[in-house]
Amino acid sequence: MEKSLIVSKDNQGMRLDKFLALHLPFLSRTNIHNLIEKGCVCVDGGNKKPSFHLQELQKVRIIIEEQPKILEPFAFDIRIIYEDSDLLVVDKPTGLATHPPQLGYKESVVNALLYMKKELSSISPIRPGVVHRLDKETSGVMVFAKNNLSHLDLIEQFRSRKVKKEYLAIVWGVLEKESLAVDLPLRRDKKNRLKMKISFLESKKAYTEIEVKEKLQDSTFLVLRPLTGRMHQIRVHLEFLGFPIVGDQKYGPKDGYGEMFLHAYRLGFFHPQKKNFVEFISTVPERFKEFISVHRLFGKIKKNV
Repeated sequence: MEKSLIVSKDNQGMRLDKFLALHLPFLSRTNIHNLIEKGCVCVDGGNKKPSFHLQELQKVRIIIEEQPKILEPFAFDIRIIYEDSDLLVVDKPTGLATHPPQLGYKESVVNALLYMKKELSSISPIRPGVVHRLDKETSGVMVFAKNNLSHLDLIEQFRSRKVKKEYLAIVWGVLEKESLAVDLPLRRDKKNRLKMKISFLESKKAYTEIEVKEKLQDSTFLVLRPLTGRMHQIRVHLEFLGFPIVGDQKYGPKDGYGEMFLHAYRLGFFHPQKKNFVEFISTVPERFKEFISVHRLFGKIKKNV
């Protein structure tokens, strides 16, 4: 597939990789960088680096190699919270990836939905239906698009921050304040590309609201509302504050917990076709209830979530 784009006045000065991410939302950042490195992206007939700053009226030509993409169904039944002809809302379990990171991998929500014979949008063949992601270790509510029009509409809502997200987490340490906000930018860790870190250089804005629901003996039960959607945002912000998430093997201490205590509890957005605001909730996981029961302060009554 070949595609040509003309740089508009609004996009003047934008980095090449960011320009491609804006105009080709079905490609991941890794895919975009791979295309540039392979010489499949030309600016006015020449190859440029991902950091190249574009000028108005320059022509960007992209060649995307067509490859057979066959996803293998994964025999796993995902709990469906809601479904209609445009979208599918599911309750993702912890330990399951959102989509296969490469061909041949099948233990993902996408592969499970294919096993359940669910119709999904076809904009991205290896990630059908995917308009947002949850980390493999995170459980909770997710929305998938069932057709391409709904896919593009939902992608735009996530991009423009119209989607309302609320998470539950249990962290080590007792947070004294009842609420606070974290406004600290993030970028990928150059020493470990699979991790993110707080940085004020070459970074992106990241903002998280934190509310204490219950103070436990040695830990705190939190509600979190990320206003931005950066990779590992909640995990990095909490670790930076000194309150790592229980069971977070990437950013937290080795605490012996095999599952991470981060859960996407609530998700709200505008229905892509009906245009009314809809909201969906995933119930509090049993691992949360069991942990709170064991670590609760004597005589303390848990607030309703």
